[in-house]
Amino acid sequence: MNPELSHQKPQKMKKKIPVWIIDDEADAQALIKRVLIDYYPEELELLGTSVNIDDAFEQIKHQKPKLVFLDINLPRGSGINLLQRFPFRKFEVIVVSGFPENIDKVQKFGIPFLQKPYSIRDLRNLIDQSIESIKKDPYKVYRYDT
Repeated sequence: MNPELSHQKPQKMKKKIPVWIIDDEADAQALIKRVLIDYYPEELELLGTSVNIDDAFEQIKHQKPKLVFLDINLPRGSGINLLQRFPFRKFEVIVVSGFPENIDKVQKFGIPFLQKPYSIRDLRNLIDQSIESIKKDPYKVYRYDT
């Protein structure tokens, strides 16, 4: 055993926040992935992506992300339909949509809405807010009343 190493305290690994992206547009997914890689390599870990709500529902149940990027207009249903499947959700959501008419639908969930096209700065501001919220209360449960 190396005597120099025996007196060192083990470094505590910071646990990364698990992330899931739900968007049927490859370019939209790629932009979010790039931001995660470039700006949040130590804080966030991308678990995967979905292009429809059925796959997203199953993946969220099994993978348990703490932050979800969600498009609204998706194959086989909307992002709103997906959120309704989680009357008690344990994850933060950032909605990214190219349709401003979805803002009212999203507001009843208390979820931030980012309209496509958006700036990297605006996306980062919402990510930063979500990270702070998760760190403040990692076990927070959001309730949706129909």
